[in-house]
Amino acid sequence: MSIAHIARPVGPTRVPAGSRWVGGWAVGIAFFLLCATPASATFDFGPLSIFGSLETQNLFRMRQVGDFQPVQQRNTLLFGGELAIVESGRLAKGLSSDEVSIPWLDEVSLFGLYRGVYDSIYDIAPGGNLYDITGQPVGSIDDVSRAERRQLRFADNDLREFYLDVEFASIPLSLRIGRQQIVWGETDFFRLLDRINPLDLTWHLQQEIEVLNGWERLRMPLWMLKWNYSLPDLGSITDPYFEGFWNPGFWRPARRGFLPRYPWSLPLADPFSSIFPGGLASGTKLFVQGDYSRSVAENSQVGFRLAGYVAGFDVTVAYLWQRWAGDDGSNAASVSALLDPTAAQEAVAGGMLPAEFIAPYTHNLGFSASYLEEDYTDAIFRSEMLYIFGVPFQDGDKPSPIFPGQLFGASTRDMWQGMLSFERSTDIPLINDASPWLLLGQFFWHHVIHNSHAVGDKTGFVGNLSPTRPLVIRGTDETCTNPNVQSCEAVDKVRDWEALFTFTATSFYLDGKIAPQITYILDPVNKFNMMLFWTVDWFVTDSFTANIGQRYFINTTSQPVYESWGLAGTNRGRSETQLRLSYRF
Repeated sequence: MSIAHIARPVGPTRVPAGSRWVGGWAVGIAFFLLCATPASATFDFGPLSIFGSLETQNLFRMRQVGDFQPVQQRNTLLFGGELAIVESGRLAKGLSSDEVSIPWLDEVSLFGLYRGVYDSIYDIAPGGNLYDITGQPVGSIDDVSRAERRQLRFADNDLREFYLDVEFASIPLSLRIGRQQIVWGETDFFRLLDRINPLDLTWHLQQEIEVLNGWERLRMPLWMLKWNYSLPDLGSITDPYFEGFWNPGFWRPARRGFLPRYPWSLPLADPFSSIFPGGLASGTKLFVQGDYSRSVAENSQVGFRLAGYVAGFDVTVAYLWQRWAGDDGSNAASVSALLDPTAAQEAVAGGMLPAEFIAPYTHNLGFSASYLEEDYTDAIFRSEMLYIFGVPFQDGDKPSPIFPGQLFGASTRDMWQGMLSFERSTDIPLINDASPWLLLGQFFWHHVIHNSHAVGDKTGFVGNLSPTRPLVIRGTDETCTNPNVQSCEAVDKVRDWEALFTFTATSFYLDGKIAPQITYILDPVNKFNMMLFWTVDWFVTDSFTANIGQRYFINTTSQPVYESWGLAGTNRGRSETQLRLSYRF
């Protein structure tokens, strides 16, 4: 079942006391004063380098023009360091008073990065309803219990990265061992090959994926071993290398959350908790744990890629074997109904939903290429392809024996995902006679192989599991409680094809101090829903940056649009203004 397609309204909101605002916004004011201090550089203490940053970000939702509602006041500390242990085959200066030779190693270093987050919006607890994908109110942050809000305000505080880099002297091999992010692929804004680390979609969905920032904020680092082996030239393939990774049981699915606890995650309230307090069946936990153990035997992920230059093309061929994370924009299933009547009845008797969270293994074959065409266009052209074996989808031929019109089992289908893009630095003297504009265009597609009515006819949003409300369907006036009624149709179908266009332009003004960016994204399949956003970065000093931006989610219809890319269907009514201050040291 596609969880992003379930919605349930809750009760009215409460207006918080005004005193909460004073303490919350004081954090941002104090942070601004801190950021206004003179610029500092990275601190070096012999072989140890220490660095970090402070950032505060405020988001104001604009459900209607002129109606500003605060939904985030996030303050983030990044603090990291890198320790050189071996340099050019010798123990780094400062670690020993003597020159110690380690001939079989070339370079060894230790890197660590901590991220601490305090989102004072949970202390401010503003009133005003948050709304689900259908436009129904689901309460406010103030409706969340004080105990939960205390936990949520410091939800992201951990050792984000911690790894050892090793380069050998006698063989062209390097290792990275520890908690890390691994990035493959050529795409921006949406991911194909870049799927090794799952995403934290409670942070801000994918909305902070600006060209200059990438996915670093949203990827969930994992404990892994990565290796890179440089190969000799293979005929016409120059500078080839073989890279791979192994995650020995530490993988987790993408993190997602419900309204009103997470104002910027799934656009719906938790559809299960009040009706099924026991959670899901088979010991599974939604978006956290499937019916498997987090062990080397049952939860390892591996991947390999061979890369090099061929006739001017930078080419990569990759293979990944990993569990389905559910964060690539596919309209895939997150839960699967228990189809055995006895097991389903026992689950309901125990207060559980007769379904389980699923994260099956998939085989992924990938390809990426980039090419600089200098003769005619002076542009970089990129392509990325991914063929996935075994993506789980809801199957209309597998109705739940308990809720036959609302829960379904899952079947797997293969998917072909792809991207074509161009990137060009272009002089536009009319609007900037000092610096060129970087223009980036991308076209994405998803194709379900051998899709059939077994998947497409009754897939997607078929209700909210509430026995007091009718199913949300198209067709006749019948309630469609009988799954065999042919005139009834689920609101959303898993289409054979999904497509997306993105276009971004960015440049620099005032000798690089001002950097505007504008991005337009169009989904031509799902009612032509769109997203338009602009941001401006002001580099006040080398260390202090101020940012302002706005995101507009444009829905062309008055009805809900059930799409999974995260545009104006998912984010209907979530247009926003962004204010951000950053200080690096």
